[in-house]
Amino acid sequence: MEEMGRSVLQKKKVTDLDDIRMGFHMPPFSSVPHLHLHVIAPASQMSIRSLRNYGPQSYWFITVDKVLQQLRTQNQVK
Repeated sequence: MEEMGRSVLQKKKVTDLDDIRMGFHMPPFSSVPHLHLHVIAPASQMSIRSLRNYGPQSYWFITVDKVLQQLRTQNQVK
């Protein structure tokens, strides 16, 4: 999914890949009943509402990197 997200960013001509956020909503804060990846660019221009929902301090959003790290070390995502 991360690879597909990066592919979409390339197609949309996003060049600063250091200014993106990719991740997932954590249950029970999911609004749709299927897994889907959020790809946000440029992250530095997110609104206050977007920061609350997808920002680094969000309680219900987890980045792709954190998901992969937890799967490698704990075999689950918490």
